[in-house]
Amino acid sequence: MKWLPGGWQRADRVEQERATVPAGPRNTARYTSNPAGAAEPATRVQPGGGHRPTLLSADAHDVDVSASSFKALLIGGGISGLLTVLVAAALVNNGNSVGLWIWQLVFGVIFLWFLTASRGMLNSRGFLLDRSGFYARTRGEVFGVTWDEIKAVGVGTLPWIQHRRPVVPERRHALEIYPADPGFASRHPELDRWRVEEQPSMPGLPGERYRFHLPPFSRLPKELEDAVQTVAPQKWIGRYKRELPPPQA
Repeated sequence: MKWLPGGWQRADRVEQERATVPAGPRNTARYTSNPAGAAEPATRVQPGGGHRPTLLSADAHDVDVSASSFKALLIGGGISGLLTVLVAAALVNNGNSVGLWIWQLVFGVIFLWFLTASRGMLNSRGFLLDRSGFYARTRGEVFGVTWDEIKAVGVGTLPWIQHRRPVVPERRHALEIYPADPGFASRHPELDRWRVEEQPSMPGLPGERYRFHLPPFSRLPKELEDAVQTVAPQKWIGRYKRELPPPQA
């Protein structure tokens, strides 16, 4: 018998109540930190396609997309929002003015655009890169691909105007991952949300690719270039211009 709050209980019953059932395998593991004294801190992630879990090295590159979106909202949204308030105050004090109304509309639209462009800043979006592979992080999930499954990595950029239509700023820059073989898509169905098929942007590249859009007016293209050049320089193909499919008549 053992004493527990509420009275004496049999020892074998206590042991049964303390036993736990091991949790089943998860598609994606949460971030974990090693206990004190571990030789090398690492982060365990679950690659897609049934691969074994991988330990990221302590010097892995963490490119935080959500933090960049928040910074853009803080700076651009803060400035445009302040100017909107100042123009509104000027309208109240000085009466109606066509010029002030135009500036009020311009700054208001810019402020709303920054709010809309930063809507994903709370989704923990980002990328993890080390010598074992490339990992996309979104909404608390991490999807990994080893470098031997990747043919090339680059950043594609659209012009401001294409096919006589303006290009949405948050769609201009995108990280693109080109698979190394045709069986990539079947092994990684969890990445289908980013999969696109278009004309190759560069000679020798497949039309199939995985596109991750980047926030506008950020240093993310440079950060991603530095990260890939450090861990897998042979995969980096640089920055290039890409084209949207022509609009259908």
